[in-house]
Amino acid sequence: MKSIIATTCIAFMVTSLMTSCSDGKETVQAEPQKKVESTLSPAEKQERLEMEQLENGIMSYRESVKGGDYGIVVLNGTYEKTNESSGIIKAQVKVENVHEDGTDVDLSPLKFWVKNEKTNQKVIGKALPNDTQKFKNLPQGQSMVFEVSFLIKDVKDLENFYLYIDSKNDPLDNVHWKLDNLEPTQS
Repeated sequence: MKSIIATTCIAFMVTSLMTSCSDGKETVQAEPQKKVESTLSPAEKQERLEMEQLENGIMSYRESVKGGDYGIVVLNGTYEKTNESSGIIKAQVKVENVHEDGTDVDLSPLKFWVKNEKTNQKVIGKALPNDTQKFKNLPQGQSMVFEVSFLIKDVKDLENFYLYIDSKNDPLDNVHWKLDNLEPTQS
């Protein structure tokens, strides 16, 4: 009987100690997150989308990027359907010599490609300058507008094409332009 009373007393003391030690600690339970309904206006939603695109290096038509040699703007993009399964994307590009020391720049190191972000189809493009002499030696402060052509074999998902431009002389750090409104036209 004494052992039962002693065991009961010890159990009571241990329970009391554990209870008193845990009184100072509160347990915090995370409440489930409540969905906040969007109260943004269409203009605010568009602005937020544009900010996200800029953070990801995605530019729109007429937005420019400037490096040490080149200032580049993509003016527009078009698509010409050549047959049922292929076509040509043409992008109109404006490049300016942004050197401040009077140096001419050669635009031929610029590399152009389009990529379908959905299918990962990548196509290298070809610059089609009207004036090859000016393309090779663009004077400081002057700009040149020319087309770049891309032969597209799989024309699905035209809304997912982006134009990339880069150069070893003046890297553009993964800046790319969304080619919007590539409506198929028969050539």
